[in-house]
Amino acid sequence: MIPKIWIPKNRKELKQHLNDPLFKNAYFLMLSSLTAAGSGFFFWLIAARFYSTKDLGLASAIIAAMGVISMLSLLGLDISLVRFLPERKDKIELINTCLTISFIFSLTLTMTFIAGIELWSPSLSIIRENKSLLLLFIVFTAIAPLHGLQSSGVFVGFRKTKYSFYQTIAIFLRLVIVPFLVAFGAMGIYASYGLTSVLAFGLGTFLISKVSSSYKPIPGIKREVVNDIFRFSPGNYIARIFEMLPTFVLPIMVINILGAEKNAYFYIAWHISMLLLAAPRWTSISLLAEGSYSQEELRWDTKRAAKFIFLLLGVAIIGIFLFGKYLLWIFGEEYAINSFGVLLILVLGSIPFAINALYATIKRVQKDVKPVIYVYGGIAIITILGSYLLMQSMGIIGVGVAWVIGNSVVMCGIGLKKIWRF
Repeated sequence: MIPKIWIPKNRKELKQHLNDPLFKNAYFLMLSSLTAAGSGFFFWLIAARFYSTKDLGLASAIIAAMGVISMLSLLGLDISLVRFLPERKDKIELINTCLTISFIFSLTLTMTFIAGIELWSPSLSIIRENKSLLLLFIVFTAIAPLHGLQSSGVFVGFRKTKYSFYQTIAIFLRLVIVPFLVAFGAMGIYASYGLTSVLAFGLGTFLISKVSSSYKPIPGIKREVVNDIFRFSPGNYIARIFEMLPTFVLPIMVINILGAEKNAYFYIAWHISMLLLAAPRWTSISLLAEGSYSQEELRWDTKRAAKFIFLLLGVAIIGIFLFGKYLLWIFGEEYAINSFGVLLILVLGSIPFAINALYATIKRVQKDVKPVIYVYGGIAIITILGSYLLMQSMGIIGVGVAWVIGNSVVMCGIGLKKIWRF
């Protein structure tokens, strides 16, 4: 049974709510996510104004390649940092071990990508041909996951997510830099984008020293740390890949089956609906940190997190139903007409997704990773297969239906009682 939603009755209760670590950290994480999205929107808006379409297309592909390598290089270590930082005494060794492993793996993937670039992405062979771009790509791509480990791993584990927000603010510098590098073409766009990630990493290193005064960013791998986290990280790594799979696969499926025009309508609706998932995703991460500090309070914190998530989702879903069409008008009349139906269905999937995310968090606190893989693997497989079957008869509406079915089936498989009576 979904618990009754709590709403602050006065200023004192609101202040207590905002100072509660569970909600305070969730707010900062969601704010960071929305700020990053806003930064990206304005970055590409400015780039489109100053650079040619060709430069824009090439730079976006290079940045996408960097993003995929960065995601793969996290290795589930961000979740491990959140789970293990609260309980380990050797916090500095844990942080430096995770950063070192991720850097080595990222550098290896980067060099592998460059070596075989003509095989898997011939259009990006310019990376290897231009020595300056090659150097930037190696440096920026190798460092990119370290910024992610700091913002969504270290600072969440320390319950200092305001520092994650500070890092996101630093990224806004790319909006200032990009107009001044027009002479460098696509490399100017990429340099603006990658440089601020490096700056955010540098800021993150400084902020970690504010949390732990004895911290020094000395590369190293401690065997004891590796033995502990690698019983936990691989499963979360697989779960993260499954979680992101629909985002990568669905647009490709839609464009191949229904064409570019239909994919445009789906893509906008999909990304708007993904904004709603910031509430369950980041609140669950905050819950993981709180549960790792005090497992005795996990049951109570889970119910409080659920109330908070459903309050935010309830407001957001009602807002989409009432004003979603007007929001889509920003992109054009054709989007308001063709994207609204699938958007309404997609946002309904956020409810079972939230329940699944809470269950996955409970299992992560308990260091039981297999169910987490089953949750996100089940959602991904059912959604992708269902989309392939349904979109051929229902169009992009079929993708929305498949997303709701995938999350609902997994939710039913879990059983609501398992969440409230774990």
